[in-house]
Amino acid sequence: MAFWIVAIAIATSGSGCRLVQRRGPVAPEVAEARRLSNEGLSAADRSDLVRAESLLERAVKSCPVDVDARRHYAEVLWRRGERMEAVAQVNEALRLSPADARLCVEGGEMYLEMGLFGDADRLAREAVRLAPRSAAAWHLRGRVSLARGQAEPALADFHRALAIDGADRGVLIDTAEAYRRLDRPQRALATLAILRETYGPDETPADVLMLEALAQEALDRPAEAAESYRAAIARGNAPAEAAERLAALEQATLAAAPAAGGPRR
Repeated sequence: MAFWIVAIAIATSGSGCRLVQRRGPVAPEVAEARRLSNEGLSAADRSDLVRAESLLERAVKSCPVDVDARRHYAEVLWRRGERMEAVAQVNEALRLSPADARLCVEGGEMYLEMGLFGDADRLAREAVRLAPRSAAAWHLRGRVSLARGQAEPALADFHRALAIDGADRGVLIDTAEAYRRLDRPQRALATLAILRETYGPDETPADVLMLEALAQEALDRPAEAAESYRAAIARGNAPAEAAERLAALEQATLAAAPAAGGPRR
């Protein structure tokens, strides 16, 4: 619906390129923008981000009111590290299509990663308002709360997201993190157990294993925690904290063990 609202507005204003109408052929500007966008996406899939950026920039210039072209352009700009320009493209796309909940989520995620929590929260709330059955919208709102240190409201939003999509890995790991911050390690482990079921043997990521180890430590299970830390380190991309905590556990275990060859009673 938003697409047609924009199309009518452009047609009646007499400015900008003409979007696809309900009947009749596609306008040349739109066809060119689509062609360039498709080529740009293909280049992005090949990780040729320089060419992808160039093609998508041309697509946007060919038809400035093409929301999808701006969306894809923003994604590539973000991957290229051009964050402010990426956000500018998302904001322009939202100006053209203000009822696009997906765009709100994408923009909110960018703001969240940039540490602009106020803007991220604004777009997250708008996404929830526009699409209350969107797991991504509730997840984003929860992530903003978690980033602000508000684990309780974050957990409530994560549960709303899981009610919509109970197998979403991102929501599950954030739910476990919220439980951990609320000092509820048993619930964190139960959530991580569900998450583990979505992976094949020996495919559980390091960040999941790390959370598992932290929860086991909180439950005073040093042997299980050490095993999880070792598994996380074996993945090759575990945070440095994993090695540090494993070393501390091993040192504590050695200190608690009786000295070899000590006096017997």
